[in-house]
Amino acid sequence: MAHRRLGDWHAVHRRSRVRIRLRLPPPGRRVMKDQFRLEYDLAFLTSPAAAGRLSGTKDARKVADYLLAELDSLGFDSAFQPVTVPAARLTSTPRLIAGTQAFSPRRDFAELTAFSAGGRVTGQLLVVREDDLLRPEDFNGRVILLPERPQGFNLAETVKTAVEMGVAALLVEHGEPEWFHKTVYTGNGRIPVLRVKKSVAEKLSNMNDANVELELPLQHGTLPCNNVLGFLHGASDDFTLALTAHYDHLGDDPGGVRFLGAFDNASGVVTVLSVARELAKEKMPFNLLVAFLTGEESGLWGAKQLIANPPAPLSAVINLDGIGSESKLNALRLGHRQRGDPLAELGEEILSKHGIQGQWVGGSDDSSAFISKGIPTLGLGQQPTGQARSVMHTPLDTRESLYIETIRDGVEVLVEIVKTVDPKGLRRSLGSQIQLKEKNHVHTK
Repeated sequence: MAHRRLGDWHAVHRRSRVRIRLRLPPPGRRVMKDQFRLEYDLAFLTSPAAAGRLSGTKDARKVADYLLAELDSLGFDSAFQPVTVPAARLTSTPRLIAGTQAFSPRRDFAELTAFSAGGRVTGQLLVVREDDLLRPEDFNGRVILLPERPQGFNLAETVKTAVEMGVAALLVEHGEPEWFHKTVYTGNGRIPVLRVKKSVAEKLSNMNDANVELELPLQHGTLPCNNVLGFLHGASDDFTLALTAHYDHLGDDPGGVRFLGAFDNASGVVTVLSVARELAKEKMPFNLLVAFLTGEESGLWGAKQLIANPPAPLSAVINLDGIGSESKLNALRLGHRQRGDPLAELGEEILSKHGIQGQWVGGSDDSSAFISKGIPTLGLGQQPTGQARSVMHTPLDTRESLYIETIRDGVEVLVEIVKTVDPKGLRRSLGSQIQLKEKNHVHTK
């Protein structure tokens, strides 16, 4: 992978690397034991200095520099891989005022970035319920509130209809969360679209025809970002196992609300980095690629770039997204809805040895990008439930909400899985499955 290194990287980024080095013991003379390194890594990734690690920001670049420096110190041949990431970003604090009542962003309302345009709107409120009889012209120029979502509600179709009818902005009731989940997905929205709390929707329902002022400073665009890659040559170059985790998150809100992203996915990054520290101590029988990916939160862009331009053909992938939400490592999802992937089946076998349930659960994280291309993939992560699920993409996803021992258990299990990978056996299993699929395909013709 040496030929992929950016030739002027050391010169251009020398200062940022020195700043990082000054905060850590020099490579080869570190006094910090590995178990403390994990906590140090986690503290850095979730610190105010990282500012939520939003793709394309200087804060995410600090984290990328940190990760690259760590891989360098472990002896990996490391480099940035440029990625262009489309995303939606708030440039200042949103406002929503109805009559004289002002509402709080993220607490009372939040943007729906995939369906929404930015902008400033002033108009009269129109409360619309499922059985209301209204004329098309009643909607023109109005700020529409949907205080209830009827059964079978389709947001995309609703937004499309609202645009066609000349609606100025759309407010949709969306439960009663403590904090609204933040998203950075970009879309081609043409009007501001907001989620509002049920309690806020109830207040607004009694304010029909009130004047509404809405300002949504939402910017859609692309910014240059980087995957962080580290390559370690094994005894044989004909098999490359990639360990991946996305390091991006959602970024802090302009109003000061912090999104630290401890579970999602600082936990996965520190797990993979800790595994890299363990595996760098020995000669692996195959190539090891460690890839910290960007752009996951807005569409798996880092994973897609790695698939399109790998430093070596990807033979298999283990992705880690979210660990430490429970006090014990009782279960991990495998990234698939059913058996059939030889690497996922190996993962289930190793997990079972440790008394950990392997859950046949798919997802929309980076592992799905690799799976869609037919690459043997193990998509590990704890499936958040209850309170753990409610903190996802909110300011409550902090370091204090994680269980460090669970993450350490994850490191131990992941090291064992990697060491158990048998390239020849994996190829045989994959070849048998391909032959079976081809045979079944012939029979169905």
